[in-house]
Amino acid sequence: MDKGAHPNQSRQQQMTPGDDVEMLLLPVFLEEADELRPMIDDSLRALRAEPGNEPQRQLVNRLLHTFKGSARMTGAMRIGDILHTMEDRLLAASPPAGLWSALEDDIGRIDALLEALRKAQLAAEAGGDCDKPEQRVAGNPFARMSERLYRTLRQTAKELNKRVNLELVVDDVELQGQVLERMTAPFEHLLRNAIAHGVEKEQQRMDSDKEPVGEIQLRLRRDNDEVIVEFNDDGCGLDLAALRAQAIRKGLLDEADTPEDQLEQLIFIPGISTATEVTGVSGRGIGMDVVRSEVTALGGSIEVNSISGQGTQFTIHLPANTLVSHETRNPANLSRVEL
Repeated sequence: MDKGAHPNQSRQQQMTPGDDVEMLLLPVFLEEADELRPMIDDSLRALRAEPGNEPQRQLVNRLLHTFKGSARMTGAMRIGDILHTMEDRLLAASPPAGLWSALEDDIGRIDALLEALRKAQLAAEAGGDCDKPEQRVAGNPFARMSERLYRTLRQTAKELNKRVNLELVVDDVELQGQVLERMTAPFEHLLRNAIAHGVEKEQQRMDSDKEPVGEIQLRLRRDNDEVIVEFNDDGCGLDLAALRAQAIRKGLLDEADTPEDQLEQLIFIPGISTATEVTGVSGRGIGMDVVRSEVTALGGSIEVNSISGQGTQFTIHLPANTLVSHETRNPANLSRVEL
């Protein structure tokens, strides 16, 4: 249950059966879809031509996973379900008969739903449903990102029946708009992972003498010539035993005495996940690979530090060229939402 009213929370509208689309986020999602769809087409064609190309398969999985997260965050649930099915098809141990034909059908269904959403958006704009505050937020990179993160928080916490606070903090630093937009999907992956794997359910937290509501903080700050992004949760920490077992089973480790700091790095390897089952939220072992790939593409690096029973911190280092030419003068604790 949402106990905090976010000032820019927008109306939701059921635009197609089975969907619950948030009007504010729809234009952003459609822009992202226009970018991701051709990339998915190209990647699938390359994989079909060379089915044994594992890096290409991982790229396809990252694109589908990112697209699925954005669809679900926006409330385009049917598109998210189709993308989830596509992941199932590609991750199957033995490719199902008619794989490529089925994937083409999936893409066709997604395109039809995207077209329906575009028409619904045009109808909403013609009817005056896109008011000026929402338009201002849609044009503000950080406000747009924060809206997406709060939507992700509400949806994921509700689905997993958990209570979570999210706090966004910016200290005298302003990233370029295009950098913020590229980092939004990684931030969403970190947020979903923290809620799914880190923050415990209310009773479990109380049994561990913790506050019943989990705490997550995303902080941006500057340190000399670097931008530092700190993402913290106060959950149970990484399950290092599960990471070790998976890595040994996959042939990535041949010994049981690997230092903990090396085990923590396994979270970034595709296919490694501490989830016990695959759900719409987690279990693929893809999300953290998406995070590291995007950070690396921006010339940055990411570190992880986890303490059992106390939580996990991811620290992202980005180069100074990701900053705008001027800095914000007033530190801002932007907002906080509790679920």
